Amino acid sequence: MNLKPLLRFFPTLATLRDKLRATPLLLLGAITFGVVLLMNPAKVGLLIWGASRIGLYAYLGYWVDRIIFPYARPHTLTGIAEGTAWKRRALIVAAALIAGGLLP
Repeated sequence: MNLKPLLRFFPTLATLRDKLRATPLLLLGAITFGVVLLMNPAKVGLLIWGASRIGLYAYLGYWVDRIIFPYARPHTLTGIAEGTAWKRRALIVAAALIAGGLLP
């Protein structure tokens, strides 16, 4: 289905579509959470603890990149510089996730 004509007249549809891009991952996570809840309810706290740590360290990695490189944000650059900035941000976020995962 071609949504381009509709998106021209309803800009909020484009915004809503962007917000719901990760819905399949959210549903997969909810289903997995439900399976863990049914099979072993004692592990639910551990699952929530792990998910909150991942979210926290990903957020911190993103902000570390913004603080260290305030004038080299990927969405403001073009060409090779944009691609390099996206890779740099991904590496910093990945490093923060690994560092956070190694903490006790």
